[in-house]
Amino acid sequence: MTVLRIEPYRRGVDDALGPPAPRVAVVVLDWNGADDTLKCVASVLASRWRPLDLWVVDNGSRQPVLDEIARRHPGVRTIANRTNLGYAGGNNVGLRAALGAGADWVLVLNNDARIEPATIDELMAVAGRDPRIAAVGARILRLEQPDRLWMAWGEVDYRQSLVRLVGQDEPDDGRYTTERDVAWVSGCAILLSRRALEEIGPFDEEYFAYHEEVDWCATARERGFRVVWAPRAAVLHRGQASSGGDAFVSRRQYLTARNMVRFVARHGSTRERLRFALWFGAMLPLSWLRRRLRGEHEGVRLKLQGALDALRGRPIPRARLGLDP
Repeated sequence: MTVLRIEPYRRGVDDALGPPAPRVAVVVLDWNGADDTLKCVASVLASRWRPLDLWVVDNGSRQPVLDEIARRHPGVRTIANRTNLGYAGGNNVGLRAALGAGADWVLVLNNDARIEPATIDELMAVAGRDPRIAAVGARILRLEQPDRLWMAWGEVDYRQSLVRLVGQDEPDDGRYTTERDVAWVSGCAILLSRRALEEIGPFDEEYFAYHEEVDWCATARERGFRVVWAPRAAVLHRGQASSGGDAFVSRRQYLTARNMVRFVARHGSTRERLRFALWFGAMLPLSWLRRRLRGEHEGVRLKLQGALDALRGRPIPRARLGLDP
């Protein structure tokens, strides 16, 4: 079996060929998804970009994959968290390690995502155009149906779901081809600059999971940074592997509602807060009636509980949501 290694940057030797390329690190967070993580790691190791570091962070999994990664890919750096710190906290461990090792840019990549050999090159081609660029996002395709978009970029509309995924489920037929500044890009594959991370900080760990990238991008834009979507960079994404998949009754309902309220309180104007409250309040009973017919009304109750807990400052009920081993 051929073992793929990430060759270290040879300062002096590589510099003689021209200015050194920015150092990119990739952070992959695993929580009970060993098979996905191994496939994700393999896709990263096939990348053309150098110098490149890969960090795999285990987030308190029942059966950590780190030993198998070390056996297959000795050049990959691994970190084991003792408990589940959430998407935000777990990735922050990797972000801090990557910055401490000298990364200029860090690609946060979901373990159920796969990148193409040229993905990082395309992201970096956009990243290098303006020092004010804080984050760059890719064209996200469905892993099981790669000719269809999972999403292009995101908007914040302050309706009942807070955000809108532009291009969701549309054919990848070339209709989204223009690089642009956007409100936010998907956290399943988001390239972050060292400069912005040092000024803004990493993800807000109070979000735990969902909307942390929306919050980070909003904060970056409020600080005068840019968030840019790079249409030539492609990422395949399976989606929601750790949140209950497509099931409506899942921890995702609680966490998204909780984090929507947190985002609106932090970033929304008075008018935007009122808009969100009216949409959320109006749609919740309608959703309950619709879901009750399907036996899924417990998911609506979880959503309401998440919103109320955010308003009251209550902690996340980790054991009830199955977030601990």
